[in-house]
Amino acid sequence: MVDRENDEEESQIEECTICGGDIIVDSYCEEDDIVYCNDCEAEYLIRSTDPIRLKRLDDEDVDDAEDSYDEEDE
Repeated sequence: MVDRENDEEESQIEECTICGGDIIVDSYCEEDDIVYCNDCEAEYLIRSTDPIRLKRLDDEDVDDAEDSYDEEDE
């Protein structure tokens, strides 16, 4: 786990949408950089730095898989 009190000035901590773990976004990170969840290692793309907006890189793959699954059910 990250010591949130000491790291708040240098970085921001976001919550992973998969496991709830910590994603550390350092102050030197820029848009289109990739950051990782410390627990499950999911990859996130930084879409915006002010405010911080992250997009999980697997989202497109997950959407495609759900679409093909739905088509098989019909």
